[in-house]
Amino acid sequence: MPKIVDHAERKDQIVEATFRCIHQYGFEKTTLREIAKEAELSLGSVQHFFPKQKDIYMYAMDVIYQRFEKRMQKVIQVNQEVFENAVRTVKQIVQVNTEEERIENDIWVKFSIMATMNEEYQEQQKGFRDVHLNFAKDIIKTLINHGYMKKSTNIEESANSLIIYIHGLVFESVIYAHLYNDQMVEKEIREYLQRICTE
Repeated sequence: MPKIVDHAERKDQIVEATFRCIHQYGFEKTTLREIAKEAELSLGSVQHFFPKQKDIYMYAMDVIYQRFEKRMQKVIQVNQEVFENAVRTVKQIVQVNTEEERIENDIWVKFSIMATMNEEYQEQQKGFRDVHLNFAKDIIKTLINHGYMKKSTNIEESANSLIIYIHGLVFESVIYAHLYNDQMVEKEIREYLQRICTE
C-alpha cells in the first residue's frame, strides 16, 4: 500500500530546506536540485509541489511574511505602555532573538536585493515594504495620539524615515551579525524612538 503523503507537511519540509539553501548559497546558486538534496527528496517530488524556481521562492517569501504577521499579532495582543509597545513592535521587524529569525532576515535581505534585478519579484518586494510602512504609520500615529510626538508631526514622512531606519538596522544586523544581539537591537531602537519623540 503506498504511503500517504501529507501535502502541507511536505511543502513545509521543502520550504525549510529552501531557507537553509538560500541562507547558505544565496538565491542565484540555489537550484531545485539543491533544495531536493537538502530536503532529502527526489527532484520530481519537489517539482510536484513547485514546478518552477519562482514558485518556491514566492511561497518561501509568503511563509516569512506569515511568520512576521504572527509575531506582530502577539505584540499587539500584549497590554503594555505605549512607548514600550512601540519598541517591541519595531523589534519584530529587526528580529535577532533566534537563529531562525536571523536566517529569515538574511533571506529577506537577499530577496530584496534579487528583486531589484528581477521584475518577476518586484511586486512582492513592494508588498513587503508596504506592510512594514503600514506598521510604521501605526507606531507613529499611536505615539502622536498618546502625546509622545507633536500633533503637527507629518505621519507619512515620519513613518517613511522610521522604515528607512529599520531596514538599515536589519541590513546591519545581517551583515554584521556578531555586533547585534537582542539587547543591542533594543537599545538602538529605543534611542531612535526617543529621539523622534523629543524632536
